Amino acid sequence: MNSFSTWLTWVMLAIFSTMVGIATQWQEGARFMPFVVGIPGIALCALQLALDAMRAYDGQLLRIFQTAPKAGKPAETVAAEEPEFGPHTVKRELRMWSYVVGFVAGIVAVGFYVSVPLMLITFLRREAESTWRSALLLGVGATAVLYLVFGIVLQIRLHAGFLTPLILRGLGM
Repeated sequence: MNSFSTWLTWVMLAIFSTMVGIATQWQEGARFMPFVVGIPGIALCALQLALDAMRAYDGQLLRIFQTAPKAGKPAETVAAEEPEFGPHTVKRELRMWSYVVGFVAGIVAVGFYVSVPLMLITFLRREAESTWRSALLLGVGATAVLYLVFGIVLQIRLHAGFLTPLILRGLGM
């Protein structure tokens, strides 16, 4: 239980708890956002610490709930598992980081309403091997939800990008 991720979880729990504790002293409108971020953060940190504690006992708690082998069939031997990270995951990690960097660059360049559907469609089609129909529906649907929640309900103007206004002015819109 002394791994780096466990200590990081404790630090994040302290940060979220402090944030929520300080926000309780603020007026009604000001404490809303720290509560929205902090309370789920506290719950997720507590869940992660519980999972770390279960792993710390060498999976003894998890072994209790393993299913028994089917009658008449020998128990399958468990193959040696590869480590979670290592040389075999470098390509996948680089690909995921390129998606993240591309998404951030897309938001800065052309804004949320163009980047979100492009990123979702690209990711779902290439990585999740989704069909074109489902990728397009999810990309357009997520953008519609994004617009409804932020643009209509909360009336928050999301970043339009640096290039989108220039392109729209060039087109006379």
